[in-house]
Amino acid sequence: MNAGPPGLRRITLASRARLMTERASAVLAGIWPHANLSAADPPAGPALSPRQLTRGLARRTRAAALARLNRLPCFQAADYAALNPDVEAAGFDAAFHALFIGAIEGRQLFRRDRLARALGGLNGFAVCQTAPPQQPVPVGIYVSSLGNVFMQDIARDLADCLAAAGVPVTLRDEAAPAARRPPFNIFVAPHEFFALGRGPAWVRDDVVSTAVMLNTEQAQTPWFATALPFLLAARGVIDLSAQHTALFANAGIPAHHATPVPARSLPRLNSAVRAHPLYRALPDAALLAADPAAPLTARPLDIAFFGGHTPDREAWHARNTAFLASYNTFFYDRRQGDGPLRAGTPDGALSALASHVCGHSKLLLNLHRDEFGYFEWHRIVRLGMASGCVVVSEPCPPHPVLLPGVHFFAAAARQIPDLIEWLLRSEDGRQRAQEVQEAAADALAYALDPACTGHALMAFLLQAASR
Repeated sequence: MNAGPPGLRRITLASRARLMTERASAVLAGIWPHANLSAADPPAGPALSPRQLTRGLARRTRAAALARLNRLPCFQAADYAALNPDVEAAGFDAAFHALFIGAIEGRQLFRRDRLARALGGLNGFAVCQTAPPQQPVPVGIYVSSLGNVFMQDIARDLADCLAAAGVPVTLRDEAAPAARRPPFNIFVAPHEFFALGRGPAWVRDDVVSTAVMLNTEQAQTPWFATALPFLLAARGVIDLSAQHTALFANAGIPAHHATPVPARSLPRLNSAVRAHPLYRALPDAALLAADPAAPLTARPLDIAFFGGHTPDREAWHARNTAFLASYNTFFYDRRQGDGPLRAGTPDGALSALASHVCGHSKLLLNLHRDEFGYFEWHRIVRLGMASGCVVVSEPCPPHPVLLPGVHFFAAAARQIPDLIEWLLRSEDGRQRAQEVQEAAADALAYALDPACTGHALMAFLLQAASR
């Protein structure tokens, strides 16, 4: 970030980013003043094991999940055996090992070229045709209290959409009594819920096979692999990616694409946010509460980025450090070894802080984690559009409502600096950015109205239950 008097603007982006990373790491290590992580450490307990997974699911549920795995366009048992030669040597059935052992171990399940071809050929969107009931049935949304706070954001947004549709909804975690589940249940981020803390105790056939799972992960990642047994054993799947939704639908799984829209207001600046070292690094003009409706010209920060560190992102940042140094920027590149942003830790405030920073920024940069394109809902919609920040992204797979050039900007990674310069430095670029900001706000208010999203979700729950 570059801010302050002209004499201080020679501070390089790299040195400031290094300082921010060191401070954030110090917080996580417990050496920053007032840091206290002990209260948020997960309770001791056994991790989910392949044996517990297979014993928790009934034989018919395991058989159905295996049949679905073999219908996934991106999976071939021969591919898995070739990627994991020890499996065949040990005499395991490749598909069984992939789903009930390798997935829990975080092994690579798919050949990357086959996965790319499968996702590239999926442009259809699963649409639920069932009308919601006149008397909505209670729904429980479950999310791990020990996982990434971003998953809790998704769960709250989903609950708000259902509530806007008049659905009685409760938000719960792994400490809730399983015997008191509502008639319909959604488990957000099953790779976290069933693996952390008391989550493994929920691996029961009467829970998993009757629930709907909300997948939050990209198919090439180990977190998707960990989630896959629960996705394939469930009554149905909700996905934030239209292409992943079609992937599941092609395997014969009831699947629904959802874009939960957060409230058009930014999180309150509580004491945890104000105490965070990254908040204290903001310029004075960005310390006050942000307004999502503020025009771009009134925003003190030019460009923001929040994301996990990957080699592709690091390479882009390295190539463009000199270019970015001439703008007021706020970049947070989180190292994978730093772990999830857990509620109750100092960095649990980073979700609210990210929304606050975006509310003060003109542009939000969206770079994919690797060569697989993905419509990053949390960054594009929740952080960017809901904060009134204009998103500049690498090309994404198509979204059924939000369009490049209309609701956000998209360009190849090498062209993004030129696009940013046009949007921030030229009169016609600034005018175009303002038009996109307004179009995105309209889409979130009307085309993706929370009540309509909630009605569609409830209709899908009923449709999945009827199969």
